[in-house]
This record gives sequence, C-alpha cells and structure tokens, in this order.
Amino acid sequence: MEQLYVELKPLLFSLAYQMMGSVADAEDIVQDAFISLHEDQSDHIQFIKAYMCKVVTNKCLNKLNSTSRQRELYVGPWLPEPLVTSGVNSNDPLQLYISKEMLSTAYLLLLQQLTAVERVVFLLRELFHYPFQDIAAILDKSSGNCRQIFYRAKKSIGSSSSSKLAPQEIASPMMEEFVNAIISGNINRMLAILSTETVLYTDGGGKTNAALRPIVGQNLIIRYFTAIRPEVPSDFTCDVVELNGNSGIVIKSGQLTFSVITFHIKDNVISDIYIVMNPEKLRHFNR
Repeated sequence: MEQLYVELKPLLFSLAYQMMGSVADAEDIVQDAFISLHEDQSDHIQFIKAYMCKVVTNKCLNKLNSTSRQRELYVGPWLPEPLVTSGVNSNDPLQLYISKEMLSTAYLLLLQQLTAVERVVFLLRELFHYPFQDIAAILDKSSGNCRQIFYRAKKSIGSSSSSKLAPQEIASPMMEEFVNAIISGNINRMLAILSTETVLYTDGGGKTNAALRPIVGQNLIIRYFTAIRPEVPSDFTCDVVELNGNSGIVIKSGQLTFSVITFHIKDNVISDIYIVMNPEKLRHFNR
C-alpha cells in the first residue's frame, strides 16, 4: 500500500487539485481514496490506477455538487488556493503528469469555466493522455460521448497559450520591483510593470477586507495598494517563492501567512495579479 501511495499520489493529487482548485480538498480527497482502496482490499482490484482515478473523480464530483451553492454565494472574486511548486523539478513525480504551466493560476481559472464533467474529461485526456474508452469507464459514459465532451471543453477553454508562463529572467525582476514597492511604501514604483489593462483580483471570501470586484488599470490598482498599505502589519515580510509554477509572493506577519500573490505576465508586463487573503485558503501555509 505504501508503494502504491508513492506511485499514485502525484497523479491523483494533480487531478484533484485541478478539479477543485483547492489544496486542502485535493489532499483530503486523495487520502479518502486510499482509505477506500484499503477497505476494498486492493488485492482483488485488477487495474488499480484506473480504479483510483475513478474514486478520486467521483469524490471530486460529489464535493463540487455539494458545494455548488456555496460557490454561487461566494463573496467577491473566487481564486484557486495557491500551491507551492518550488520543490517540483524535472525529477519530481508530479512532473510526470503535469507541467508547471498547467498549474498556473490563469490556467486553473480557465478550467473553472468548464462544467465539472467537462473538466474531468478534459484533464484526463489533455493532461494525462487517457484513451476515451478509459475515460468512459471512469465516468460510466460512452466513448463517443466522452469524445464530444472533450472537444466541446477544448473549444470552450481555447488555447493554453493565453496562460503561458513567462521565463524566470522576465518574471524575477518584476517580482523584485513589486516587492520593493510594497516594502518601501512607494507604490508608484509599480507603474513600470503594470499596464492600463492589468487586472487585480483579491479573494477574501468575505472574511478579510478585500475588493469585491476586479480592479482594472494601473492607476486604480496603485490607488488600491496605496489605500491598504497602512493596514498591513508593521512586522510584515515578503518572500518571493515559486507558486503555481512561477514566481509569487508570500506575505507574513511573524510566522503567520496572511496574503499570497501570484501573477500572470504577458507582453513583458503584469497582466493579472491574483491575491488570496481568505484565511481558509491559506491554512496549508500556516501548518
């Protein structure tokens, strides 16, 4: 069982995380799946990998159905929970199943545009290269139906080039400038790395003081950061770490992480800023 866990966890976690957009939910679902495997006596299961994908998929779908009303009533913009990927390299098992680009916040938000079933079919086919007949077995649908769902999802989501990660040599200096602007309080330093089309999304979930709507344009974004800067704890620190495949910022007060920022960079400027402040979405940073 331990060897199976080591082999299958990266695949199952990446599937669950991209389905749910939640680190905590993905970890719980994968843990529950292995408990189910143990209870079902794995010696009698012929195709363990397919079985576990089906279990995880069903648990994801059940969770999404049970929380759909909660998502509809969510206060302000909803963002996926940030994932630390600095320990994920070319030798990491997770890389066998998914590229860092497919973990980006921008890409995860694209996936959220799909229905839950479309997301499952798209992920299993596009990222994990499952044959349609295997996807059909997991979802209890026909191969033809799964093929149609996949092409509909692919058309809906468009080209993944829109969520392509910027090279580190471009991203790192921008993160440095962003951090310096926050630390120094000279927010106008951000002007050079933002544009009139840059969009700021803040996810507080109604639990912190976050903007209830996206903020568009460098001037309004700078005004927002200028307004909230005095509210930031005096002992705050900013750490640049790899989050969702690219440079991001973890902001702490003492040992407590209270804000995590990821970015999407396009045409050598920051096109999107994603700030997660909802404490429930930052629990895995404070364990």
